[in-house]
Amino acid sequence: MIQMFTARTSEIDEIDEAISEIKSQIDFNALKKNSGGVIFCHIEFVESGVVAALCKELPFNIIGMTSMASADEHGYSLFDLNLTVLTSDEVSFEVGMTDSINYENYITEIDQLYNRVRSKTENDPSMIFTFMPYMRDVAGYEVVAAMDNSCHGIPMWGSITNNIDFNYETVQTICNGKNLPAGVAMMFLNGPVDPKFIVSSIPERNISNSRAVITKSEGAVLREVNDMPILEYLANAGLTITKENITTTPLMLYYGNAKEPVALGFYTLFEDGSVLTGGEMPAGTSFAVGSIDAPGIFESAEAGLKQILDFKERQATLLLPCVTRYIMLAPDQESELRLIKENLTNSGKPFMMGYSGGEICPMPGNDGKLHNRFHNYTFCACVL
Repeated sequence: MIQMFTARTSEIDEIDEAISEIKSQIDFNALKKNSGGVIFCHIEFVESGVVAALCKELPFNIIGMTSMASADEHGYSLFDLNLTVLTSDEVSFEVGMTDSINYENYITEIDQLYNRVRSKTENDPSMIFTFMPYMRDVAGYEVVAAMDNSCHGIPMWGSITNNIDFNYETVQTICNGKNLPAGVAMMFLNGPVDPKFIVSSIPERNISNSRAVITKSEGAVLREVNDMPILEYLANAGLTITKENITTTPLMLYYGNAKEPVALGFYTLFEDGSVLTGGEMPAGTSFAVGSIDAPGIFESAEAGLKQILDFKERQATLLLPCVTRYIMLAPDQESELRLIKENLTNSGKPFMMGYSGGEICPMPGNDGKLHNRFHNYTFCACVL
């Protein structure tokens, strides 16, 4: 069994005060044989030294990332640090992080990281938490695919790092006090873990009934649909994609081995009319165009929360909704944070939440097995 404790602080400048505040909210006498920590925080907690000092002070392994905002049963804010502690007598928590990754080395670095952490454990992990950097020359799904290959399909749950800087210039991945803007962090959960993964995406009413087929692509770059340029296809459907609105149109990909569609977004509009997307665009794959709006965001959040609350035996709940949801809820951008806090706090059980720059969460395939997937726009959760 895993138990969960959470703590948060808004103290950025006074390191000792921040550590004292965090430690006062956790009953260290209740910790079991093995513990592991997860941090979500504003970038200033890294820059001020609070994160490094806190990791040094606490007697267990910690990974984490910067995030647009965080929440737990104690509160929510864009400018806080949230610490979650998972503790168990039966489950162990081993961690590690790559050096800075780039297009040339990311596959090797991720493979070496997995093998390095695996060497610390007797058996393969039951699941892996992971935080990964946003990279301009490597698509999110490619990083996830490299890790999936290294870990031989072991279920992974996590996020691309993010922050209040929408250009991803100030993001950091965290591991035991070390932080890198281009690091990949892993936490192995070894032992009797039975995770429940929740992916609540675009409501059905916000998905077009018309499907198209990808006819020309290259990795995550979408070029032609139904044998016509992607922008022409979208224009015929009444959608004009520009650099200003490019992130507001989800695509629902119907991969061949997936039971449910995967939501992916447009990232970059190229001069030749092709578009960089958030995930792999294999030729022959069908998709439908979706739309994202405040009612749809709330509907998907409520659907995800209902699934969480239906797990009556849950001991730990971790959530990573897409940061685009926060942006699209303007002017009341904290409304999803409030909804999550109110529903899960009222349940009387601990939870933690951070916003995600790209969600990493397994989904069931037609073969009955879980397949690691990269998502955009979704409400993702892991329940232990």
